[in-house]
Amino acid sequence: MDTQIEKTLSSLHSRHIHGVFAEDLEQANQEILALVPSGATVGIGDSTGVRQLGILKALKDRGTKILNAFVANEEGLDLEDFRQWRTGVIQNATMCDVFLTGTNALTEDGRLVNVDASGNRVAGMFWGHPLSIIVVGRNKIVRNLDEAFRRIRTVIAPTHFHIRNELGGKKRETPCVVTGKCSDCRSEERGCNIFSIIEGKPSRADLNVIIVNRDLGLGWDPSWPQERIAKILNGYKSIVYIPV
Repeated sequence: MDTQIEKTLSSLHSRHIHGVFAEDLEQANQEILALVPSGATVGIGDSTGVRQLGILKALKDRGTKILNAFVANEEGLDLEDFRQWRTGVIQNATMCDVFLTGTNALTEDGRLVNVDASGNRVAGMFWGHPLSIIVVGRNKIVRNLDEAFRRIRTVIAPTHFHIRNELGGKKRETPCVVTGKCSDCRSEERGCNIFSIIEGKPSRADLNVIIVNRDLGLGWDPSWPQERIAKILNGYKSIVYIPV
């Protein structure tokens, strides 16, 4: 096991958070399936890393009920009806048996750092569910809080919104999309509205963090080889959810 991952797992355990190592996607799926009780309903917080695992299909194949609003309009509903359907699913997903999502960053000393537009994803990590499962690719591990916030503000958020524009999503004209750099904007289209730091096990939730020895989701250090960064970007673009 990579020494950084080993250190991070030890830090999670010291914070009474259940940390699990998975060498690959298959093992990560097995760990999640083992954690989700039979008959449980699983709510999903939008996460490209979770989709990359293929765990949603594995859960459905097992007969698990999934509340996932981050899907295409396969029923062909008109736009307003589809948006109302999504809102209902998101609300129900915030108060069910299990919440499954990813994270923006995980520090080596065991703190989970996230940013959200509306707050449903970050809230679901620590409230409304007896069991939360958070998937973390090795590329999401950072040294400390300073690096976590720098990564979120300079890499993850600007790239995320730029990709959504590029792939035909709702157009945003926030400073980070225009310039590629984060600023303390007051735009109504701002997506970085809520920051959260989880420093210990929530008192009313069993929090499980699965660290996968693969790059998942969006996030990298600019000093990394361009080939690795390009692979992360391409993987993200191929599966990211684009809202309408």
